[in-house]
Amino acid sequence: MSGADDRAQAPTPGPVRPFHFPAVERTTLGNGLEVVVAETRRFPVVTVELVVNAGGTAEDEGTAGVATLTASLLESGAGERTAEQMAETADGLGITLDSTTGWDVAQCGFTSLHARLEQGLELLADMVRRPTFPQAEVERLRVERLGTLAHRRTDPSSLATEVFSRYTYAANTPFARPVGGTSATVSALGREQVAAFHVARYAPAGNALVGAGDVGLGELAALAERFFGDWRGESLPAAVPAVTPRSEQVTVVVAHRPGAVQSEIRLGHVGVERGAPDYTHLLVMNTILGGSFSSRLNMNLRERRGYTYGVSSLWTARRQRGAFYASTAVQTEVTAHAVEEILGEIRGIREAEVSPDELRDARDYLAGVFPLTVETTAGVAARLAGLVTYGLPSEYYQNYRERILVVTADEVLQAARRRLHPDRAVIVVAGDADQVRAPLEALGIGPVEVVDPAEVLD
Repeated sequence: MSGADDRAQAPTPGPVRPFHFPAVERTTLGNGLEVVVAETRRFPVVTVELVVNAGGTAEDEGTAGVATLTASLLESGAGERTAEQMAETADGLGITLDSTTGWDVAQCGFTSLHARLEQGLELLADMVRRPTFPQAEVERLRVERLGTLAHRRTDPSSLATEVFSRYTYAANTPFARPVGGTSATVSALGREQVAAFHVARYAPAGNALVGAGDVGLGELAALAERFFGDWRGESLPAAVPAVTPRSEQVTVVVAHRPGAVQSEIRLGHVGVERGAPDYTHLLVMNTILGGSFSSRLNMNLRERRGYTYGVSSLWTARRQRGAFYASTAVQTEVTAHAVEEILGEIRGIREAEVSPDELRDARDYLAGVFPLTVETTAGVAARLAGLVTYGLPSEYYQNYRERILVVTADEVLQAARRRLHPDRAVIVVAGDADQVRAPLEALGIGPVEVVDPAEVLD
């Protein structure tokens, strides 16, 4: 009856609150540019993004990094505007232009008040249609990119992830290298390669303009016709790279960092494409395994054993087969124990159905957190970009939570058995080989290869 008694036990979770993703409408301009809109009128704010098939898979191996360099240069001058004038125009409109690159697509866009939408679209059209690629800016950003690559080699987390990709995918798979290219390929890039990539990839047909917020399909389509309607050309078809694993057996690699007191661990293998039919089942399964704070991996390595501040696992979303991997950092002396426990949890979720409580908590978590990811127009636009990038149906997010909430324990088990392969795991440790090699060998899971990161990644 007392307040203390009431607080002795955590409150029972309530039902998942209703939520409705806005309706998605689509049309296509005469030049082949698709316009995709999710209208929400709560605030006079709009986010627009141009989604272009100009990601890392569109590059030739010898020009790896040109997609990232091209996107980063779009704000360096366009049409009659210099880089400074573009920045001043954007600042006057109260917007921030953004341009990003992933493996599948490049995206360019902004968020603005509805009253500034027309002017923002005019600036965006200049940026993607008429970039000038000043030589000095090409050189500045190329050098900046080389500095970023060099810095990543000194960061244990980035180093472990890069070595993991190198040993997970075969050499002829683009995903074996960083999406931004390597020091060797970026060093060879110049204005000629950037301009040629832009001509080949930045075109209306085959690409899309997405908008979310205080705008309807008719209005955005009319503005798109005004600023993009006379744009001509067809983006080259989306590349379909060969995606093959480097090995079909367990691979253990130590990227030697002499004197390191911690080890960065990456453990996984080639995964599935974003459009896989059981992707929803995999999301629920991974939430239980390593995708939430209360996951099996975190409860084991952090809470019970005190090996780490946190451990997680994920499926990387790509048009082609991305990677599945678990990631953590531990003290050097428990490195082999942590690897053993991660493998044990992966094997365990393949052996028996998850408990009813685990299943309920995972489904409720995914269904409950989803509305938080689309509270802003930028969040909704990001989902629309995903629909375009991965070829998902317009209604995908209207019934997303309902699909999550009906996933069964058997579907989780079958997905784990079908998609998790501990017998083919790539295990990368960025740490002190003199301290971790022998304990890793004692696990008996496979030979341990010690590599010099500088030699492996160059």
